[in-house]
Amino acid sequence: TWAMVHRPPQARSILVAGRLPAPSRVTEVAINEMTARVLHAHPGSVINLRGYRPAQVQRVMNGGSRVPPRVPLPDVRVTGIIRVPADLTENLAAAADVTYFGTGSIYATAAFYHRFAASVGHFTGLSVHLRRGTAGLTAFEAEVRRVSGGRAQVQPGSDASVAAATAQRGTSLQAFALLLFGVILAVSMLVIVGQGLARQARDSAADLPVLRAVGCSRGQLVAVTLAPGALAAAAGMMLAIPAGYALSVFTPIGLARRAEVSPGFSFDRAILLPAAAGLALLLTARALIAALRAVAGQQGTPAAGAVTRGSRLARWLARRSFPPAAVAGVRLAFEPGRDRTAVAARTAVLGLAVAVAAVMAALVFGSSLGKVVTDPVVAGWNWDVAVGSPHAGDISGQSEPELRADRDVAGFTATAIGAARVHGDDVFVLGLQRVTGDVAPPVLAGRLPARPGEIALAGRELRALHTRVGGVVTARGPRGPVRLRVTGQVVLSPEAVNEQVQLGRGGVMTLAGADALAPARLPVNVFLVRLHQGAGAAAIARLKRLFPGTVLPAISPPEVRDLQGVKGLPLALALLVTLLAAATVTHTLVTSVRRRRRELAILRTVGFVGRQVRATVAWQATALAASGLIIGLPVGIVAGRWAWTWFAGQFAIEPVPVISLLVLLAIPVVLVAANAVAAFPAGTAARSRPAAALRAE
Repeated sequence: TWAMVHRPPQARSILVAGRLPAPSRVTEVAINEMTARVLHAHPGSVINLRGYRPAQVQRVMNGGSRVPPRVPLPDVRVTGIIRVPADLTENLAAAADVTYFGTGSIYATAAFYHRFAASVGHFTGLSVHLRRGTAGLTAFEAEVRRVSGGRAQVQPGSDASVAAATAQRGTSLQAFALLLFGVILAVSMLVIVGQGLARQARDSAADLPVLRAVGCSRGQLVAVTLAPGALAAAAGMMLAIPAGYALSVFTPIGLARRAEVSPGFSFDRAILLPAAAGLALLLTARALIAALRAVAGQQGTPAAGAVTRGSRLARWLARRSFPPAAVAGVRLAFEPGRDRTAVAARTAVLGLAVAVAAVMAALVFGSSLGKVVTDPVVAGWNWDVAVGSPHAGDISGQSEPELRADRDVAGFTATAIGAARVHGDDVFVLGLQRVTGDVAPPVLAGRLPARPGEIALAGRELRALHTRVGGVVTARGPRGPVRLRVTGQVVLSPEAVNEQVQLGRGGVMTLAGADALAPARLPVNVFLVRLHQGAGAAAIARLKRLFPGTVLPAISPPEVRDLQGVKGLPLALALLVTLLAAATVTHTLVTSVRRRRRELAILRTVGFVGRQVRATVAWQATALAASGLIIGLPVGIVAGRWAWTWFAGQFAIEPVPVISLLVLLAIPVVLVAANAVAAFPAGTAARSRPAAALRAE
C-alpha cells in the first residue's frame, strides 16, 4: 500500500476509471490495474485491509513462517483505477503468493497515512523532484544530511524513471518492427504500382506517332506519356495523408499505447508529409523511366522481323524434350517481349523475390522472438525457482539445511546483492557461492569468476564500461581501488533480484569478491535452485510450504514481457506481403495473357487444346514463383538471422536465431499459391478464340 501524501504535477498518473481519492478521507483509495484484476475490484468496490505491526515486517520479508496481520484497519472504498509509470511493465504472470514481487498497489490518502503510520509497519521514503534536476543533487544531499543528522540516505533516480526507461526500451522492438513493416510495404508497393505505371506508359505510346506528326518535340512526348502516371502518384499520396491521419486512432500499439497520455487522432507532419512526398517522387521517377523508354522505342522502332534470343532455360527444356506447354510457359515467363507484347518479367521476379525474402525474414524473426518469450534461459533464468527475498536479512543459516535435505533439489547456489563503483559508474553486482551442483547464470563468452579479484559482466555493461572479456576494470572498495579481471559475459536475469537491474546490465562475482567491495557483509537471502529432472508442481508446492511467500518460479523480465505485445507483427507482415506477392503474380499473368494473345492464338492454331493453354500459363506462374523462391528464400533467411542477432545484441541476451519448419513449407505453399492465382488468367486464355485474337493483332 502506498500513501499519496502529496502528488505534484510531475508525479503524473493516468486515470483509467473513476476519480482520485480525496486526501482528507481515510476510507478512500485508488488502485492500479493489477490490483483490480487480482481482487476483481472496480470503482465503488470495498476492500478489507489488515496491517502488520512494525515488529512483524522483517519476519514477513524473510518468509520463514506465516505471520498473521495483527493490526485492524477500516474497510476502504475504491474511488478510481490509475496507471503509473511502474505499471507499464507490470508482470501479469507474477506469482500472487510471492511477498516481494507483487505489482498490485493500493494508493491510500494522506489522512490514512497520518492515522496509521505509527501502528502499521512500513518502509518510509520520500520521492523528491528537484527543480534543477541532477545539477542540484549535491546541495540537496548536503541539506538532507544536515536536517537528519546524517541518518537519512539519498538514492538518485526513481522507480518511475527506471520504469520509463524500461518501457522505452520495450517499445524499441515495436518501432523496429513497424519501421521494417513500412519499408517492406513501400518497396512492394513501388514494385507493384510501378508495374501499373509502366504498363500505362507503354499503352499511351500508341498515340506518340500521331503527336510527333503534328509537331510535338521529344520533351513534349515524354511529358504526355509521363502525365498520367505522375498524376496518379500525386493523387494516391494526397489520399494517403488523410487515410494515415484517420488510422492514427489505432496507434500506438502494445506497450506504447499503455504509456500514451493523450490517445486519439494524431497528425505527425514531420513523418506523414515527407514520407508521402518521397513515395510520390519515387513513383513519378518510375513512371518517367517508363515514359523515356516508350518514347525512345517509338523513335527507333526495330524492324518487324527482329526477334530476341529468347530464354536460355526455355531452350534447355526444349532440347530435353520437356512438354511443349512447359517450354512455352517458361518462355512467356522470362522473355520480356517488345512493344505491345512487352511484359515486365524481370520486375515481376524481383517483386516476388522481395516478397518471399520479407516473409522468410519475418518468420525467422518471429520464431526467434517466440523462443525468447517461452524460454527463460535465453534471458538469464538458468534454474527452476529462486528461494528467498532480496529484501530479507541473512537467511542462509536456516535455509541451506532445508534445501540440502529436500530430495527434489538437484543443486542450489547462494546469492547476495551488492553494488560497485566501476570506472565512475554504479554497477549492480550479484555475489554467487555454489553450495551443491552447478547452478549459475548462462555465460555467453569466457567463464564465471572463480576468485575475489574477478568479475563477469553483462553485455550492455561491457559496452558501457568500454571493456571486453579479458580486460581489467577498477572498482572502488571500502579500503581503496580494487582491480578486477573481466572473466566473461553473462546474462543476468532481472527477476532473480526483484528487477533491481535491467536486462543486459550488472555483473557477477564470487560472494567473497562482492563482500570485499561492500562496506559491510552482504546478507545471503536468495538461493537459485535447480530441481531434479521430472520434479514438477509437487516439488515446488513443498518448497512453498517450507519457504512461504518467497518461492519464485521462472518468469520473464520486463524487456521480454514487453516483446509479447509484438509477437503478432511478424505474422501480420508476412500475411500482408503474401497478399502483395499474389497481387504481383496476378498482375503479371493477366498482363502477359492480354499482351501475348497473338502467341497464345498461334499455339491454339498449331494444335494446343484448352488444357495445354492452361498448362502453359500454369508453367509460367510456376517459373515466376520458383525464381522468386530461389532468390528470396536464402536472402530472407540471412536477413532474418541478421536482424535477430542484431536485436539480441542490443539486449545482450543469447543470440539464438530460430529457423522454423514453416520456412520449409514456403516452397510448396508459394508454388501452389502461384498456380491458384494463375487459374483465372489461364481459364481466360483457354476460352479465347484464335481467329478473333489474330484478327485483332
